[in-house]
Formats: sequence, structure tokens, C-alpha cells
Amino acid sequence: MPIVFTRVDDRLVHGQVVQGWAPFVRADSICVVSDEIYQDEGRCRLMRMIVPSNLDFQVVSIGSLASTLDKYDGKKVFLLFKSLEDLLEAVNGGISLERVNLGNLHHQLGGAEVSPSLFLNRRDVRILRQLFSLGIDVEARDVPEGRTYDLLHLVDEGDTAP
Repeated sequence: MPIVFTRVDDRLVHGQVVQGWAPFVRADSICVVSDEIYQDEGRCRLMRMIVPSNLDFQVVSIGSLASTLDKYDGKKVFLLFKSLEDLLEAVNGGISLERVNLGNLHHQLGGAEVSPSLFLNRRDVRILRQLFSLGIDVEARDVPEGRTYDLLHLVDEGDTAP
């Protein structure tokens, strides 16, 4: 599988992604995975303008991710999801991941601050539990040189979690 990095970031394509993470993981392709974004040509065009020309860029629907990855022969793909829900749907659809990075998930109804750029609610914690139970390592870190936040304590706290 050509995946070199998987990140959940509600800002999607921005400086931390294209200037920080993509070079750090040596990606040569960024693939945004979102049914919502895939259907919005204006947002797709905007993101294409942000991505440097040395990186291949594509927006795909969650259901077409597996077939898209099959076409990335020899490429190092950086997967970028807008939400934990989208990520879980892809995993449940057969996408195999070892590790996921949580970057920016901003304030939302019922969310508690885990880090300055990460807010999680009860639904998010349930998804994290599912990911951990599938053997997927999940880290919270905004930039490569940034602090890594422990998410296991959220999963272990049960109903007292955010």
C-alpha cells in the first residue's frame, strides 16, 4: 500500500500540511478523502492552488479510495481526512492503516480541549476506541516537531471522557 501518512485535519490543505508534514514524511502525493469536498468543485480548485506543483494532488470520495490507491503505484501518498467519521468509514470499507495523526479538529459542540488545536467530543472518543481496538495507533500532534498528546487516557476513561 502506498500510504506514508494519514492525518485528520478539519482545515485540510494548509501550511502545516504542505510545508510541514508532506516534506517530513517524504510524500509525493496528497489525497484528500471526503465525500463532501469531492462534490464541491470550488473547494477542490482552491486546494489545488495551495498544493505545490511538485506534489500530485487529488480529492476522492471515501468509496473510491481503495481503487484510487491501487493507481498510486510507486507513489508515497499522504491521506488527508476532514473528520474522524470519514476516517472510520474508510477503515470500515477496507482501508488498512497502522497509524493516524490528529492535527486540527477545532472547537465543536460538546467538545473538550485536548490540545490547543484539538477538541474532541464523546462521538470522537468512541471512534478513537474503535480505531485503537483495530490496532491503529493514533497520535495527536499539529506539526512534525510539535508535542505529541496522549490519547489513550481518553479511551481508558470511559464515560468521563469529553
